Amino acid sequence: YDSRFEVAFVALMGAGFSAFLVPVVIAASTFAGAEGHRLAAALLATLAGFAALFNIANLVPVWKFDGGQVLRQICPGPVGLALASFFLLSALAVGWQAGFSSNFLLATGAVFSILSLLTMSSGVKPRYELKPIRT
Repeated sequence: YDSRFEVAFVALMGAGFSAFLVPVVIAASTFAGAEGHRLAAALLATLAGFAALFNIANLVPVWKFDGGQVLRQICPGPVGLALASFFLLSALAVGWQAGFSSNFLLATGAVFSILSLLTMSSGVKPRYELKPIRT
């Protein structure tokens, strides 16, 4: 990679490209259910759910995941990265507004934080300095 933009774009496209599978599988599940194939419809719906959850989990702002990769490219400094991480973790408030239990949201935030702390010192560094993203 030559620039931070390229790294961020590739990281987003990993999850973004595989997200195209989800609507196709949902449509196939709906079609199978309409044709009376309940088991096939349930299996396809389960596959769509797993694919969607995998994509969402991959975009979590944790160091090794694609979301963390994008966040590091957009906010290269430690202060900006910390502020962006805390802002994104505060998005758990949306889950609270949606009705998720406080215990579940606290556990989710703790898991994301622990994963970030455990993996932040590891990783491959580029050989040459990447070009910054132009604004």
